[in-house]
Amino acid sequence: MKNKKQEQKEKEKEKNKKKKINEKNNNNINNNDNEENEIEEEYDPKIFPKQIISFDYFLDISSSLKYIDLVFLLDSTASMNCYSKDINKIILKIIHDLEKALSKFFFEEIDVLKIGIVTYKDHEDEEKTYLTNIETDLTSDIKNIKNILMNIQYIGGKDEPEAVLDGLNTVLTEINWRKNSTKFLVHILDAPCHGKKYHNLEGDKIENCPKNLIYEDVLGNLRKKGINYFVIKINDTIDLMIQEFKKIIDIEISKPEINMDKNKILKQD
Repeated sequence: MKNKKQEQKEKEKEKNKKKKINEKNNNNINNNDNEENEIEEEYDPKIFPKQIISFDYFLDISSSLKYIDLVFLLDSTASMNCYSKDINKIILKIIHDLEKALSKFFFEEIDVLKIGIVTYKDHEDEEKTYLTNIETDLTSDIKNIKNILMNIQYIGGKDEPEAVLDGLNTVLTEINWRKNSTKFLVHILDAPCHGKKYHNLEGDKIENCPKNLIYEDVLGNLRKKGINYFVIKINDTIDLMIQEFKKIIDIEISKPEINMDKNKILKQD
């Protein structure tokens, strides 16, 4: 019969064995697994202590607060890859803050908040990958958002301006916004749209949208639909675009500290 000391020794031995196996497994997991483990903690508001977007004002003034639809629009070209880790953190932080704000108005109501994600690239990417893509239409499966974010591929893009207008139009026309919802659009990008009046960059060969979309129409219809438009600004190249957009629709700008992962810098091609 084993005494207590022997039992303790065996338990310690088994514990150390498991620890070594776990360490070995951790060294062999791929980048996506690493990011998934990190994202598991992203609902912790300590990661971004301050609110990235303050929803309180918009919720307080909404006279018919019944449902909340929140859509993220992401530039998914190669230049965004180096920011993808912090982008995921920011998105989950925004969702966390909105859920917290909603707790003042609702008590465990089902399907009050739904989340959608749309990505866009550029016109030259349409045949290789896609021009715009609905990663998920509005869903109440908030936990699955983390998996969706991890599977977004940041590739393509070629020149610096991107198909911003096409992304906005997909948000407007292809997302199933609920009729009586309070609507939020959070746009995360590091490059402006095509058209020389929207930026000071060189080499933009596209002046008018190949899909015959018009900025005034798309932005005007976003406003008419009652969509509250927020932009997460990564750099200053979008300043002129924002200035022009604001002539048509109100935009709230946020510029949180977004770190660049130098190991994930990709060339746009």
